[in-house]
Amino acid sequence: MLFTLVVILNFDDVHAQPLQEVNADVIEFDGTFATVKISWNDNGASYYKVGCVSCMPNLSDTTTENLMVLANVASFADGNALLYVIAYDDADEIISAKQVMVKLK
Repeated sequence: MLFTLVVILNFDDVHAQPLQEVNADVIEFDGTFATVKISWNDNGASYYKVGCVSCMPNLSDTTTENLMVLANVASFADGNALLYVIAYDDADEIISAKQVMVKLK
């Protein structure tokens, strides 16, 4: 008798979760541009892309940490800046994304 054994292995050692909490704190504001610290829960992602939609030009950067300080953050006409965090897995696929509005003052 010949038996065939099929084994399926899953080597994913990281089970990333959605971003639950994103916080933004204005560190400094000169009336036009701000320095903002943005932080989020560690959700097991490989890396994060963090950026500013309201900035002209838009700015973004990547990190493996769960916080980033953004300089030269500008706001829309209403005084609110729109920031985002996108979490990526090892295959460069988006796991989760979150936006946060912060009042520059």
